[in-house]
Formats: sequence, structure tokens, C-alpha cells
Amino acid sequence: MEKDQDSRKWQPILNQFEIEIIKKNITSKIEFKIASYNLLSPILLNENFYLYENLDQNYLNWKFRRANLLKEIEHINADIYCFQEMDENEYKYFFKRKLSIMGFHSIYKKRSNLKVDGCCIAFRKNIFDLEKKICVDFFMPGIDILNRENVGIILLLKFKPKFSSSLTFEHEPKILCVATTHLLFNPKRGDTKIAQLQLLLANIDRVAYKKSKLMENKLISEYHPVILCGDFNFSNESKIYEFLIKAKLENFKFLNRSNLSGQKTDFKTFLPIGKNVLPKCLGVTDQSQFKYEVDSRNLRLLFDKNNLNRQKMIDISFGSDSISHCFHFKSVYSHFDQTGLPEITTCVNDFKKSVDFIFFHSNDNCEKSNFEESVRESNKLYLLEKYELFNENDGKNLFIPNEIYSSDHFMIAAKFFLT
Repeated sequence: MEKDQDSRKWQPILNQFEIEIIKKNITSKIEFKIASYNLLSPILLNENFYLYENLDQNYLNWKFRRANLLKEIEHINADIYCFQEMDENEYKYFFKRKLSIMGFHSIYKKRSNLKVDGCCIAFRKNIFDLEKKICVDFFMPGIDILNRENVGIILLLKFKPKFSSSLTFEHEPKILCVATTHLLFNPKRGDTKIAQLQLLLANIDRVAYKKSKLMENKLISEYHPVILCGDFNFSNESKIYEFLIKAKLENFKFLNRSNLSGQKTDFKTFLPIGKNVLPKCLGVTDQSQFKYEVDSRNLRLLFDKNNLNRQKMIDISFGSDSISHCFHFKSVYSHFDQTGLPEITTCVNDFKKSVDFIFFHSNDNCEKSNFEESVRESNKLYLLEKYELFNENDGKNLFIPNEIYSSDHFMIAAKFFLT
């Protein structure tokens, strides 16, 4: 039986003991909600109408869907929204104004060339100040692996003083890096998805970077807390997901690009990547960083009086058999519900999988055994609650868009606190 909208509940992550520890140790903390939603562009729906022709046509009408989408957005009552497949004209003449009335400032980036949709991030004006924004265009003429018109947005948001001040950390501003993207759909072009992701991570690296320091004879890079969300068009069982979570992908040149995303299994076609993911001319290292950024950081380390071991520098490489990044991402969702069934974020005919994610990074993410000690530290990001998802059994009787859900994706959302 199809669930109504109210059946999707907020699920707590922390137990009562951990909540009591927070109350005991934290004099002031910032709580906020973030949501991510692929809206299903009306133009893309029409271009791919064969996918939706068996659905009730009344619920495919854009005016109905648009009004319903706005109700969903208002219902979740988030402080930050990340949207994908938002049409440029719909943003200009509808969503920008509606979001502004709701108290949000929004940033939009259209996909390249003749594409009509794009990504958007909206944040509450009474909570955040915009410190920095970068719009990333993955389309690069003449570079085959980056010949698709996908985009990303990265914002550096500073909490306003009334949220940032506390008895313990009153002189340290609270800053959050938020990024969203919609990666290439094509299931057979996993190599392009990794290339797009590396380029996005390199840009997040330069926006969120704070400093490098020596710890236990190792150089550690520190970053502002990061939340990365969107429609990634790969599954949680894929090698690309593994790369994002484990921060490393070894022997990638021998991986089959047709199966990298985990959307479909192709045993007939074997197309190894067989070369560097990104050409060296772009200046993105195997560590998913811009070389010029690393060179600048190394120069600062060289002249840092506190760096007694001047031989310790940030290592980079090009063209190795492994790629990596510097973040310690965790997923808001475990991708399986309490009964062990896979969760889903999209329903299109027989394709029912998780492809939309919210990842978060916080320096020195601690295990729960160190929870009491870790909550006393500044600029730690903790997951409080997640918005419930349907499982694959629910998906057997879900056909969307419908009268309740007006996209072919489900909105995902999370509540965090920042110490």
C-alpha cells in the first residue's frame, strides 16, 4: 500500500545517552536541517515521456507538480536546500521569488550549452552569510572524458554571529561548506562520473581548506565541515561510492567503466578506463586537488616557523594507479532500513535504487566510543536525524510522479548540529 506523505518520519540517530552528553558538555550548539531534491525537470520529463506514459497524466502536469513540489519544500522546513533538475526559466520566474518570500537567498547554475536545467542551493538569510561561491562546469571542450554538460555548486556559508557565539568558542566563526551536483546519468560512462567527481572534489578542497598541520609526524589538512549532496547517478554498491567513502580507489585503470556506477550490470561489455581519469593539463592531481593550491600550501609550510621539519610537504602525483581525496565522508543514510531491506531514492519503472545521497565531512570524525571527548571540540559536525526513505518492497507499489510525490526522486534530508 502506498504511504501517504505523513508516513515519512524523522528518524533519530543519536541515543538518549549521547543526547545527555551533548547537553552536559556543550554550552551552545547550532542545529540545522538540509534537504536535497531532484525536481524532475518538466522539459526532461517531456523528452523522456516513454518512461512516464503509463502514469496518471493529471499528475504529470507541470502546474500541478510545481505546486506540489513547493508544498513538499515548505513541509520539510529545511534551512538549506539543494536542488537538481531545476529549469532555468522556472528558477527565474517562480522558484527564486518563492524561495525569497520564504526567507532564502539562492544560487543557481544552469547546465552548459543548450541544456535548460541546472542545480540550485538556497539558504536562510537570517542564519547564514555567503562567504564564497564557486559554480563548477564539468563540460570542457576538447576533453573527451569531460564532454557532458553537468554542473555543481559549492558555497562557503558563515553562521551569523547570534548563532556562532558561545562561551567556549566565542572568537571562532562557524563556517560550513555546502556543495551539490547532478552527475552524468549514462550508466556506461562511469569514467566520466569519476572525472566529474574528482573535479568537484578538487574545487571543494580549495573552498573548504583551512590549514595544514603536523600530527604524529604526518601532515594533516584541516577543512571546514563539508556537506555534499545531490543526484550522483551511482549506487551505494558501486566503486564510485566506495571511492567517495573510503577516500581511495586503487587499480582504477583496470575497472570496467560500464559497471562503475552500479546502475546496471553489464557482463557483455568490458571497457577498462586504461588511462588517467583527468588529463594532466587540468592540473588536478591523483589526490583530487589542484596542483597550484598544493604548491601554495607547501610554500606556506616552508616558511612556517612552527613547522620544524621543513622536509614535510604535501605529496602529489599524476598518472598513478590510484586516485584519492582528502575528506572523511560519511553517508547520512545507511541504505538499508531496520529490516535489512535496501532503501530507495528513485522510482522509474523497474529502476528502484539509491542514487541520491547526503555525505558529510568533519575533521577527525570520532567513533562513538570517543563521543564524550569529541563533543567538547569546536567545529564538529554531528548527525542528529535523517528523513525516512522507502524500501524496495514499498517501491513495488510506488509509481511516481503521483498525487503525493511530484518527482521521480524522493526528497532526502538530515538534521545536524555543529559544535
